[in-house]
Amino acid sequence: MTSGLHRFFVEPGLLGGEQVALTGDQAHQISRVLRLKPGDRVVLVDGIGHDATVRLDEVRSAAVAGTVEAVQPSRPEPSLVLTLYQALVPRERFETVLQKGTEVGISRFVPTWCERSIVPGGDSIDEKRLERWRRIVTEAAEQCERGLVPEIAPPMRFLDALREVWIEAKPALLAWEREEERSIRQGLDWALGWRPIGRARLSLFIGPEGGFTEAEIDAARRQNVHTVSLGPRILRTETAGPMLAALALYEAGDLEPPESSGAETPPRPRTGEGGGG
Repeated sequence: MTSGLHRFFVEPGLLGGEQVALTGDQAHQISRVLRLKPGDRVVLVDGIGHDATVRLDEVRSAAVAGTVEAVQPSRPEPSLVLTLYQALVPRERFETVLQKGTEVGISRFVPTWCERSIVPGGDSIDEKRLERWRRIVTEAAEQCERGLVPEIAPPMRFLDALREVWIEAKPALLAWEREEERSIRQGLDWALGWRPIGRARLSLFIGPEGGFTEAEIDAARRQNVHTVSLGPRILRTETAGPMLAALALYEAGDLEPPESSGAETPPRPRTGEGGGG
């Protein structure tokens, strides 16, 4: 039983034997921040499906050594692979999306520059910022006991994001506060009605604080991205993405209790309402 133990993502090759060693930030975290001692246990996650329970044998700020006591499968990822194209917004709000979206189960984040994005163009996001974002999703994945760290793609402009979705030929939904005809349930009925080979995939678009422009909505519809309403209340941009992701995973049957998550769970019955054009 590994629940409650501190978790750390490591390179897959580190779990190749009985002895493991951690250095750098992870050694500092274990020794100085968490103040763990020899005899304490942690879980090391390799990101390719394995959780290893490790007993700490030596704890120093420069290096930590331990012994692998048991290896078990990581919790399965959602059967529905979600990509969130999140409009670039002020730093704290964007980082909230990364953290909460990781906890919900999003697989890939694409920072997207939209016409009303308050921050500068996507090309101003440097590697230092991307590395900070990767740390945020890694820590969130450790906290919520995921077996995989979500991907953070390089920033992309909105029209380029639409082209990517079109080329990949996967369903996509765009949350729009002015949508008056298609509900989120209708949109999900359409999106989850696809029958792909392998895991189902869905792209989600969330706009900036000022919303998408009419030109962006027209461009999205031309690429067969379906606009949907999230209900009668206007949501903050940092709320909309995780909420839409959670609704999609629920409809896909991916929010079952952990004990049954290893079994194949059929999606909830469709309502029969059409979500098409």
